[in-house]
Amino acid sequence: MSLINRSIAGLAGSLALTGVHQLFKKYCSGSPNLDQVGEEAIKLSLEKVDAPTTDEEQVYAAAMGGNILSNALLFSTLATSTNTSQIISKTLGTGLLGAAGTIGLADQLLGNNKATNTDQKKWMTAGYYLVGAVVSIGVYNLLERKSKK
Repeated sequence: MSLINRSIAGLAGSLALTGVHQLFKKYCSGSPNLDQVGEEAIKLSLEKVDAPTTDEEQVYAAAMGGNILSNALLFSTLATSTNTSQIISKTLGTGLLGAAGTIGLADQLLGNNKATNTDQKKWMTAGYYLVGAVVSIGVYNLLERKSKK
């Protein structure tokens, strides 16, 4: 049951991260546009196999799917403990690791990185990933408690 719970929790954390990101992107100027990172990765991958990248909506959809899946996998690795000290360290570690990976990937993929090019955007990215990590571990612990009843 734990593997199913971890998968559900990872997906919940990923969806929380994506939801928070999309809300801030839409309503707050100066927020990071992390979608650019996934879109650029899709475009580069398609160029490598000589596939057309003219349909921006399909590129965006593929990037969103990839972002949600990869973040769900990241957060499902977090959801392995109900011990309080481990929860705190794993939540902080996973959240900050995800943010650092995204910021580093943005710098590598985007020549003129507007996704995370300011300190504000970097801190907001870290916050998004910490929200996802907190949701993930919360959902995991809730599901674990319910499955033990």
